[in-house]
Amino acid sequence: MNYEIRLRAIEPEDVDMLFEAESDEAAWIYSDYLAPLSKELLRQYALTYDADPFRSGQLRLIIENGKTPVGILDIFDISSRHLRADTGIYILPRFRGKGLASNALEAAKDYSRNRLGLHQLTATVALSNTAAMLCYEKAGFKLTGTRPDWLRTPDGYQSAHILSSLL
Repeated sequence: MNYEIRLRAIEPEDVDMLFEAESDEAAWIYSDYLAPLSKELLRQYALTYDADPFRSGQLRLIIENGKTPVGILDIFDISSRHLRADTGIYILPRFRGKGLASNALEAAKDYSRNRLGLHQLTATVALSNTAAMLCYEKAGFKLTGTRPDWLRTPDGYQSAHILSSLL
């Protein structure tokens, strides 16, 4: 099977996939979500999405393998002054373990460097999320620090690694 990916803009027909991703409670500890988002809210988001990353401070892209949406890539907290941004990635569970996330991160690095003119991308990864650590490292991100007690989980606080990639 070919695991070539492409990054594309959000379309209204992505609502079901976005709903599936945003409803994955296991991933909420890595974000600031406290409750699921409705399909209607996601539909409105897709219809009114501001794709100017420097105006909105973020860019949300759909990760596709062929014509199949397999996940979401976020570039957020974009700094037009310092030319850096944070990244987040979510691959639907049925597509994990195939290298799609690291390929998407490579594409994000290329896009961020060549289209957005960014100098650096970073990520914050929970210490327990070894799959994400391996993914970011495979995509050339380097461990640059640790944030103690950064994420609140049902079992207490968890520290997180900071990873960076100079573009």
